[in-house]
Amino acid sequence: MAVMGSLYQVNPSPIPTTISSSSSSSSSTTQKGLLTRRTLVLGQSLIATSSLHLFGPILSPSSYQQAIAQQVQQDELQLEEDRIVNLFQETSPSVVFIKDIEIDKSLKTSPEEVMLRDDNSAKIEGTGSGFIWDKFGHIVTNYHVVSKLITDSSGLQRCKVYLVDAKGNGFYREGKIVGYDAAYDLAVLKVDVEGYILKPVVIGTSSDLHVGQSCFAIGNPYGYENTLTTGVVSGLGREIPSPNGSAIRGAIQTDAAINAGNSGGPLIDSYGHVIGVNTATFTRKGTGVSSGVNFAIPIDIVVRTVPYLIVYGTPYSNRF
Repeated sequence: MAVMGSLYQVNPSPIPTTISSSSSSSSSTTQKGLLTRRTLVLGQSLIATSSLHLFGPILSPSSYQQAIAQQVQQDELQLEEDRIVNLFQETSPSVVFIKDIEIDKSLKTSPEEVMLRDDNSAKIEGTGSGFIWDKFGHIVTNYHVVSKLITDSSGLQRCKVYLVDAKGNGFYREGKIVGYDAAYDLAVLKVDVEGYILKPVVIGTSSDLHVGQSCFAIGNPYGYENTLTTGVVSGLGREIPSPNGSAIRGAIQTDAAINAGNSGGPLIDSYGHVIGVNTATFTRKGTGVSSGVNFAIPIDIVVRTVPYLIVYGTPYSNRF
């Protein structure tokens, strides 16, 4: 199993996870909106089909019903496509692109000057993803995405974060480490957002997930920015290794493609709510190619961990 360039051997966990069902008012509202739109489009389809019947050749009852069924099916496919497009457009501004860079110590310019330029004056050590936690510039990502910055003692490691504000304006800033928890493979960065208004993600819940429900991963695999992959929740309650050698229990398994550069990005549900943090994938032995077995850290763990990292810089478990 590869976690952003690192190889781990993962054994599937036999530990089951209790799943409870719940609903939210926002989900209900969205469903009603889709239902209303679907009714409108289907109504238009029936009118269009009726017009064909009136002004075209007279169809037999069976042919007429078949034409209606085909039109309804096309409209439903169009609605589903439009929904996914809208989902991406609404969520992608909250996803960031992270570059780990190493400043060349032979350069005459200062590291600060290098960070202000978007050129080839620094060596790119790796790329990853993250998402906007709040309007103050806190960014959530994986620990292993920024581990070189965390463990750097030379002062030459830097982290560059590329963002989009609420108006669609792209910009980049240096990311500073606020806190991290290697046991859950989580880290929080802080960027200066003066003059910009950010669009934080909408936080969901992972306690009521069901195997088979749709999910979507947004990130920057292999440096290709703003990439969307689709899939389903393939399993729940999985166990995967963390960077410090312990186990992360309760992970979400998905077949939504997660590759190098996706790590730290959000896994979202059909309503655009973040349900996990993409973190790892199995790879085919000797190829480095994803096998389609991918994992995300449940958002419920993230919600319990990140506030402590922002306030104290360390996880709750390290404070007592």
